[in-house]
Amino acid sequence: MVPAMNLEELIHYANLAPSGHNTQPWKFSANDNVIRIYPDFSRRLPVVDPDDHALYISLGCALENLTIAANAKGLDAAVCYFPQDEESECIRVSLSVSGDRRCEDLFIAIPNRQSNRRQYDQKAVPEAHIRTLIAANHCESVQISAFTMADQELETIIDLVKEAARIQFRDREFVAELLSWIRFTRKELNDSQDGLTAEVMGFPFVPRWLGSFILKTFAKPESEASKTEKLLRSSSLLMLFISKGNERRHWVDLGRTFQTVALNATSLGLAHAHLNMPCEVESVRRKLSAFLGLKHDEQPLLTIRFGYAEACPRSPRRPVDEVILPTGTK
Repeated sequence: MVPAMNLEELIHYANLAPSGHNTQPWKFSANDNVIRIYPDFSRRLPVVDPDDHALYISLGCALENLTIAANAKGLDAAVCYFPQDEESECIRVSLSVSGDRRCEDLFIAIPNRQSNRRQYDQKAVPEAHIRTLIAANHCESVQISAFTMADQELETIIDLVKEAARIQFRDREFVAELLSWIRFTRKELNDSQDGLTAEVMGFPFVPRWLGSFILKTFAKPESEASKTEKLLRSSSLLMLFISKGNERRHWVDLGRTFQTVALNATSLGLAHAHLNMPCEVESVRRKLSAFLGLKHDEQPLLTIRFGYAEACPRSPRRPVDEVILPTGTK
């Protein structure tokens, strides 16, 4: 029997996973030797993620953190995706004591990993480190394509990133959804413990009316396209995470792969951040898929840049007791 306090500790590490706009779209239950991860659709992003693939990617990230933490604590974790015998949709993780501690380097990286939206220093990533990141993919349903700044193909991808950024910032619904998840003041941050803080976005805390005015005034389509290009060209490596299917389990696998790569990158001293615009805009995603020569059921769903940079402020997380369902609730 795994003590309840140990189950809550594992959920703490799962709760440190990344998610779109830091929505943290998950709930957990812990009973006996079983932890269940539930999608929280009240935290979905209907504009930027209408089919919820990014939500399930986030669940995959949380699942990977949980299994890595369990392994580091001497536990085996048997994962069952969306079992039919559950009353509510969930991922079920059954834990047993093995005594064999594994994944300790990745476990140490969990609290240190962060999405770093700063400009990077353009220092090249050693080839051995790139091979390590690609080899971290342990899911057959996921493919990784990697590009360095010297790769000519990157110019086409940069153009697609810029095209998608222009489309998004012309879309009033996209801007409104983004604004709703930015925490402009310390009070908003303390009240919610989620979303994108002003500090993380690179500007000081300001009243919401002022922050909204600044974003709407200065975040114009062309300026955002130029900004994303500058961020990408400051990086050293770009990775596209490609799902070989279009179902929930494929999206969860992609999240697990991304999280393992991100933790390996953290262990190697590499910063990372999403530049996910070309994956979020369907018309641009189709162009990106065609450029990559993907099959009909293969989709690029994450665009991640890597490089070297100083640490930045951390995104908040809700307390564990707010993401654990009361016993008997499903």
